[in-house]
Amino acid sequence: MTEPVLVPAVGRELFATRPEPGVDPVGYHVRPERLVRRALRHAGWLSPDQSLRARLEIEDDGPRASAAIALWLAPGPYLPPAQLRSLLDRLPRLRWVYSQITGVEHLDLAEFQRRGILVSNNGTLSSRRVAEMALACILAHAKRLPRHFDMQRARRWRSLGSQDLNRQTVGIVGTGAIGTELASMCRALGMHVIGASRQPDRFGSDPSPFHRVLDLRGELKTLLGESDHVVLALPLNDATRGAIDAAALAQMRPSAALINVSRGPLVDEDALCDALARGSVAAAYIDRPSTLPPPRWSRLYRTPNLVLTHYSAAASPHATAEAFGQFVAGLRTLLTTGVPADLVTH
Repeated sequence: MTEPVLVPAVGRELFATRPEPGVDPVGYHVRPERLVRRALRHAGWLSPDQSLRARLEIEDDGPRASAAIALWLAPGPYLPPAQLRSLLDRLPRLRWVYSQITGVEHLDLAEFQRRGILVSNNGTLSSRRVAEMALACILAHAKRLPRHFDMQRARRWRSLGSQDLNRQTVGIVGTGAIGTELASMCRALGMHVIGASRQPDRFGSDPSPFHRVLDLRGELKTLLGESDHVVLALPLNDATRGAIDAAALAQMRPSAALINVSRGPLVDEDALCDALARGSVAAAYIDRPSTLPPPRWSRLYRTPNLVLTHYSAAASPHATAEAFGQFVAGLRTLLTTGVPADLVTH
């Protein structure tokens, strides 16, 4: 028996070169939502189904697509919850959704649970890539690379002193896969590594690869005050939203950099821009700001010593092929045991 699955167009191309027995891939493409249509949707003048049909193109939008048992959600453009619910209404046999990104805040997990649909994220697929981006930002700040870029554009020549990494401390807020990968890299360079976790006791007497792990709920102030580089590697949820506010920024060293490779709403971006303008924080590196992309008038574009890495931390020419392998492995498990890996719903 052959089971249809709904996959992004690039995934359909991969299935064409690497067919999977028992799997019938149906490709789809999501177009960005135009500003006018978004406004009409928010005003209630376009139903979710109408707005979905304007964005979603399925190569065989008929019995094959409606019979799909699995859905591969590629990174952006995202379908907002109402449009995704409209899509789910058209997939009555759907059993499993694979989301290619780690974060799940854009997904209505309660809706999937209500429908009995399992949801997996990409687990640790991107962890090392994101950790490498954070390390690149640490190196850029310690070695003053943005200043060198500015001097080159101004045709100025001057030798600049920089920091020795083995004399510096990195504070990693979040000790999951990304935080642990980064801790190993930084420790290999001789840096002192502090972590902040909601469950510091799980590390026991050996916090390796961290030198020590603090309680995120009560000791974040300590980490901020001791760190030359503060890296955010937390999931976004109600408990972490706005964790780095004006009061938290005031605890940081004036020479320190804030590096956010997680989600923008972890940080009060206005407060961060104020701190950078005052010089109470030396630099900031943001991968995914709160609004993606920021509007042209956003302060993020004009605030001094702020570098945007344009939601590129997990981007790689190998990412889609690796996600394809993860999706196929999940399908096999779904069809044999019914429980794919990296579930975020039960």
